[in-house]
Amino acid sequence: MSSSLHPIEQRILKALRETPTMRLEDIVGKTGLQVDQVRRALEWLSTKGYVTLTRSAKSKLEYGGLPPEVKVVQLVEGTPPPIPLSDLRANFGSDQEFSAALGRARSRGWIVTETGPGGLTSVRRGSEDSLSSLKEIRGLLDHVSSNAPISERERELLPDLVNRGFVKAVEQSDVAVAVTSKGLGEVPESGASEALDRLTPEILASGAWKGRSLRPLDVEAKAPVFHPGRRHPVRDFIKEVRETYISMGFTELEGDSIHPGFWNFDALFIPQDHPSRDMQDTFYLEGLADRKLTRTGTVANVAATHENGWKTGSKGWGYTWRIEEARRLVLRTHNTVLSVKALSESREKETRVFAVSKVYRNENLDYKHLAEFHQMDGIIVGEGLNVRHLMGFLTEFYKKLGMSSVKLWPTYFPYTEPSLEVIGFSEAVNAWIELSGSGVFRPEVTIPLGVKVPVLAWGPGIERLMMMRFGLDDMRALYGADLSWLRERRELAGS
Repeated sequence: MSSSLHPIEQRILKALRETPTMRLEDIVGKTGLQVDQVRRALEWLSTKGYVTLTRSAKSKLEYGGLPPEVKVVQLVEGTPPPIPLSDLRANFGSDQEFSAALGRARSRGWIVTETGPGGLTSVRRGSEDSLSSLKEIRGLLDHVSSNAPISERERELLPDLVNRGFVKAVEQSDVAVAVTSKGLGEVPESGASEALDRLTPEILASGAWKGRSLRPLDVEAKAPVFHPGRRHPVRDFIKEVRETYISMGFTELEGDSIHPGFWNFDALFIPQDHPSRDMQDTFYLEGLADRKLTRTGTVANVAATHENGWKTGSKGWGYTWRIEEARRLVLRTHNTVLSVKALSESREKETRVFAVSKVYRNENLDYKHLAEFHQMDGIIVGEGLNVRHLMGFLTEFYKKLGMSSVKLWPTYFPYTEPSLEVIGFSEAVNAWIELSGSGVFRPEVTIPLGVKVPVLAWGPGIERLMMMRFGLDDMRALYGADLSWLRERRELAGS
């Protein structure tokens, strides 16, 4: 006997020595093993050529319940007449079920309804001749429930009962196992002890190991695939982004998801009638507002800048600024809201800050747009900064993230001048896609906040960068339920 056989395999081969051909269920009964243990061991033995497996399928009928029309007759038979209709109805779950059962039983003559004195309807059993079809159905149901053979006549009654679910046709697989000549050569000798596949303290203490061999281990066998819990790839990428910013001397900002429109829009010199502030683009909190916001200090400076340019050298937007619009609470549409609030607090102090968190926009969902996504936003404040510094920083930043094939194009944003758009080519969609907006904050943004030195700003979306990193043609795949894709994303965490 080969000591490399698993003890379960040895036990099955012992049973097959006595009966060379057996069904899977018979092996389970003879060995005392569980069905799954036998099934797996037979696959092992078949792979080694020790047994052959012949699979077949057969249909088995199972009892699925008593038809309601038969139930009606049984209730009538078990109750002395006359039987009020209301008494029968109480035995059914619904009026619809009872009406259907009564109609079927009455149309077949199994029961008869009669109207007595006072208009009371009663029910009695039908004649013996009319009950012959009922006896056939009862006989069929008895044979199905007891797994007894059914007659040709009963087979004719099956389709209706099967369609209604009172008889179920269940497909069963059957496995016939035959030991091969090679397998017979591996059958343990009668009385031979099974090889040990492990040594435990109990076996050592009892001496049960004496005279028994140890089953060898195949050190080249493949280990079972194990999928431990791990961070989602989006969280891994955000961690990488944070580490990149910190390595470049930045400090992280944190803040609430809800802000008054003043910080989300007005402080960035976005006019109050700008399309991005419409409800079809922005999520507002209905009926809620920041009543503490008043037209004083920084708010007054921003308001005047919108109306006439204030002290910025601009003409502003030339409209009457409304505090009510600025007070409306909104789910932040970008993380620049955190940057501009930090800017108002730091004034002209040299600053490098960033934020990575969720933003919310009322977008039409497609391969590159989500209603809820992550955005990283950053600013650099300092004397003598210009757009060339911004281009140098962005080039270095994307290079650290492994994205060297990006381009910077001039564009327009309401709150930066000059403005740059960072684009990258996606081979998955065969197109250039926007990765980030960036630029130098306009004086209309910085001066009302008390800042007179240049401020560089940018705001890429995390999900679009991940599209480039993983070669995705649809960012919605990042949040899908494709476990195989998630398990393959190991390069970020190194797991």
